Amino acid sequence: MKRMSLQITCKKATEYIVLREEGKLSPKKRLQLWLHFGICGLCKLFSKQSKFISRNAAHLHEHVDASLTDAEKLTIVESLQR
Repeated sequence: MKRMSLQITCKKATEYIVLREEGKLSPKKRLQLWLHFGICGLCKLFSKQSKFISRNAAHLHEHVDASLTDAEKLTIVESLQR
């Protein structure tokens, strides 16, 4: 009988984090990821950062028309010439 391993590598955890954000993570893989977070703070941090990026990427379109004023451009040019 084959024994089911619940331990996963950081590489696999990264893959699972992405799948979880897409809503495509099975309950077994979700458990494996949760257990991995218990021993790996870096993957847990990556998960938090990934959520932050995904959440804020939805607002990128709001800044498409952002541009500098002439005064701001002049300030940058002057500071570069110093």
